[in-house]
Amino acid sequence: MKILVHLHLYYQDMLDQMLDLLKSLDEVDYDLYVTTSPDFSEQDKIKNFHNQSKILPVPNRGYDLAPFVYVLQQVNLDDYDYLIKLHTKRDLPRPANLPKCSLQGGEWRNLLTGFLHSPQAFRQALEQFEKHAQVGQLSHSLLIISSGKEDKEANRRAGEIMSQMGLKTKQKTFVAGTMFICRARLMQPLKKLHLTAQDFDAPLASHQGGTLAHALERVLGWMIWAQGYKIASYNQETLSGKLKILGYHIKKFLYRKYTNSKGVTRIKICKIPVYKSAEKL
Repeated sequence: MKILVHLHLYYQDMLDQMLDLLKSLDEVDYDLYVTTSPDFSEQDKIKNFHNQSKILPVPNRGYDLAPFVYVLQQVNLDDYDYLIKLHTKRDLPRPANLPKCSLQGGEWRNLLTGFLHSPQAFRQALEQFEKHAQVGQLSHSLLIISSGKEDKEANRRAGEIMSQMGLKTKQKTFVAGTMFICRARLMQPLKKLHLTAQDFDAPLASHQGGTLAHALERVLGWMIWAQGYKIASYNQETLSGKLKILGYHIKKFLYRKYTNSKGVTRIKICKIPVYKSAEKL
């Protein structure tokens, strides 16, 4: 068994934290590809950690998605059984309301990387692939979400990308946050797109949606289903967890306040709109 690991190191001060996660792979044969800015100065730390690692300078475009596509173009996916995609996700400056939960601080990152929190957690993730042939990708159950109406442009572009790859699916769920482990060969269709960094937008401080990167975030999940596999949870869903999700939905129904990518804030009570701010210029 061999694994391809891609780490996009945008926040370079998080290197030690990310390497700590990769210690869970100590007994596994893996290739490590690290993408980061051209001014990165700690190559030796990565080489000392994993001497077969490859460090690739990339421009700051397309968030973690453009570097991921770039790495795929450097490798033969047939050489790998599994692929792990990681990036440096900062603590949230304010709570983020997702379809199944509200997350704050480092909670989102911790859920995304949970399958690497210990060697045992990683072994359990691999066992799911080995026991269930239909499982193509794993993440935390709270982060496996359906493509909603919040970013219609990203959904539209994702549909176009799926058509370019010759894939179709009615199941349009994906991993919110784009960190996961999957069967490596299922990423093969992305190589048909021949995307370069120049195809991607430069990141905006507002994280405004509708970009190619946001579209690809959806595609990374949709393409799993389109190839006859499913996205599953690495964590065991409990009754307590399901009740928390139910409580979250009830709370959202009673009161919801959210701000879209254009800076428009809306408040709904029992799904009835009661407030809408002006669009920020």
